Amino acid sequence: MRRVNCVATATISLVELAHRSGLPARLLRRFRERGAIESADGAGATYPFRAAASARAIAQLWRAGWSEARIARAWRIARTVVADPDEALHGLLASLGCRRVTIRAADGRLLEAGGQQVFDFAPKASAGGVAALRTPDEWFMSGVAAEANGRLDEAVRNYERALADSTPDAHFNLGNCYHALRRRCDAQAQFEATVALAPDYAEAWNNLGVVRGSRGDRAGAIAALRRALALVPHYADAHYNLAEALAAVGDLESARRHWQSYLVYDPNSRWAERARRRLRVRRGTEA
Repeated sequence: MRRVNCVATATISLVELAHRSGLPARLLRRFRERGAIESADGAGATYPFRAAASARAIAQLWRAGWSEARIARAWRIARTVVADPDEALHGLLASLGCRRVTIRAADGRLLEAGGQQVFDFAPKASAGGVAALRTPDEWFMSGVAAEANGRLDEAVRNYERALADSTPDAHFNLGNCYHALRRRCDAQAQFEATVALAPDYAEAWNNLGVVRGSRGDRAGAIAALRRALALVPHYADAHYNLAEALAAVGDLESARRHWQSYLVYDPNSRWAERARRRLRVRRGTEA
């Protein structure tokens, strides 16, 4: 089967982003225009999965009574202290309940505009140092950064801390890291937790199918991949993975249909030639 779909490459629509964050689509569009949320296509039709965490951070500020203008102004201030746009946005959550803008840096320091450190006397939940200073959203974004830089063990630790909010994206990303580390039983548990929280999460159903197949559960793999395609019929990777799963149980005719569908939706990838080879072998068998 193909690799699982990871947060760094998969995208979601504006409608899905609005659903996950609880923000109106029109507000998300305006924050995209301001540069606070990055779109995958530059036009605002699709967004990388990491945008969901940024949208949720905006939602927390908005629900706390911050206006759009105030969020945008505070984000610009935060950018002068924290270079990364997403980290700056999540760092603003430290301002909730405060009269002035403060920013939580990725290393746990609390900063004010200009970069001066603020002594943080807030009670700690534990003696775990920085671990007690961050919100689940901040841990999530730290996990995204660590995963993007290949630091999978660190990403796992950060995502595990992000599970306090039990969001689908945190479970999904943690499952991806477990899978990359060959911790397939743990990966399966995280993908199952993802779809339990978000039954319409097609990418999680796809990844669950991949992991089930790698663990020998072919029937479970097929069921999960069919669910992914029921949600997103044009999901190319799920077509390929389902074709491989069906071929593994001897249903070559059904597998052939899904390899053909894969080639319709993704004809130029390195996996396309594999699908064509599968189809040529099948034709040779029929001849």
